[in-house]
Amino acid sequence: MSLDLGDPRAITQPVYEALNGLRSAYNVARDKGQIKAEDYQKRLREQKSQTQELYTFLATWGLMRLRAEEMSRNDWEKPPAEIPLFQRAKKNQEGKREAISCFFECLEKVAKVNNLASEKGIETLNQLKSEDYIGLTGIALAVAKEFSFWADAIYPDIKGGESE
Repeated sequence: MSLDLGDPRAITQPVYEALNGLRSAYNVARDKGQIKAEDYQKRLREQKSQTQELYTFLATWGLMRLRAEEMSRNDWEKPPAEIPLFQRAKKNQEGKREAISCFFECLEKVAKVNNLASEKGIETLNQLKSEDYIGLTGIALAVAKEFSFWADAIYPDIKGGESE
């Protein structure tokens, strides 16, 4: 299904589906006893916190720095998607990395720009013409606003900041 930016759900649907999927994976892992309750709570707090902070970070620092933030948190030896959730859930700040990665996957779908979420994401952003980068930033701000909105709906039981 292609996204139509004239459809008011063009941004809302992919954001809801992505965040709900991110949360649901942790619920399944917790229910199967694959992750500790403490790791579950910490990673979800990190996800919620990062999701709520995306708009401010993006408006202040821009897309390239947000992409760099995700890269700095990714010191896995292979793509994180290939690492089982129970292993990733043990690592501090992984919830933040997952939220940023989820954001770029959504932005890729909404803006229809390939390789934003891949390892080549920073090169993709760097190679855009300035007017395309500015347009993408506008779409990214709209996506980030949706992430912030959906954070409370997807994580209603997660209270407090990431360090609590």
